Amino acid sequence: MNRTNILKPGEIIPLTFDYIFTAIFNKQENIKILENFLSCYLEIPIKEIRGKVTLLPRNLELENKRVANKQVDLIVELEKEKINIELSNKINQGIINRNIVYACSIHARQLEYGKDSYNKINRTIQINLNNTRTNEELKESYYLRNEKGKILTKKFQIDMIDMEIGKNLCYTSSETKLARWCKVLTSKTEEEFKEALGDGLMEEEAREKLVDEVKQYSKDDEVIALYSAYTREELERNTIIEDAAEMVEKAKKEIEDAKKEIEKSKQEIAISLLNQGVDVKIISEATGLTKEQIEELK
Repeated sequence: MNRTNILKPGEIIPLTFDYIFTAIFNKQENIKILENFLSCYLEIPIKEIRGKVTLLPRNLELENKRVANKQVDLIVELEKEKINIELSNKINQGIINRNIVYACSIHARQLEYGKDSYNKINRTIQINLNNTRTNEELKESYYLRNEKGKILTKKFQIDMIDMEIGKNLCYTSSETKLARWCKVLTSKTEEEFKEALGDGLMEEEAREKLVDEVKQYSKDDEVIALYSAYTREELERNTIIEDAAEMVEKAKKEIEDAKKEIEKSKQEIAISLLNQGVDVKIISEATGLTKEQIEELK
């Protein structure tokens, strides 16, 4: 396969491509990359995280056979807390519900990790990195709470990260390290990738490792083939969605036009009956127009 037919010079496969995301972040040799991300995300100094992040098995054995043995994108343990990271390039209620099931399963399994009391269960955080518009803010955190907003527990937390918002905040006065990470994850060229990494976001060793990993995967013909197939499917899916949206709009217009025609016919009938001296009440019953509407036609 000729790579240049797929990627133009200077282009890379973005980290939002599931295969690359899981391949890089689930690799023990790249643990420093993950440590740097979590340090930024959790706002914890890197020295307090170094050597404390443990990759956990991604397989979840769920009771529902339709979702049995599913793999989460990434699950780690940090200071006995479970952190599940899910990357999504499209979002709908089904995907949201699926991720909630994953998070609940991970939280429920804490007793299996050696706990002998529910009082000893630690926090579970699910970080949803959404490469599409989902939020009003860059980051929105959800907890179990009542209708008055009182939080029942903070030991179960689901975060929704809108990477569309994040990457657009870069290079503005509202830029944050999380916004820069959104830009890093979504960059499609080496130039914008390195610019987003910049200085101060990661330790130099981790930064160089991440750059090297992305470059290597972006040169791998098999990975490129997977990415190419994925992008074609996305393009076809987006085209179908756009066509469907156009059809819906066309149908709405046709319905509106039909309603106007029906309304016009009712008015014409009402005027004809009025000219014949028919009682307004009878005209209303015959046409469905209100007495007020008929009076306006006189």
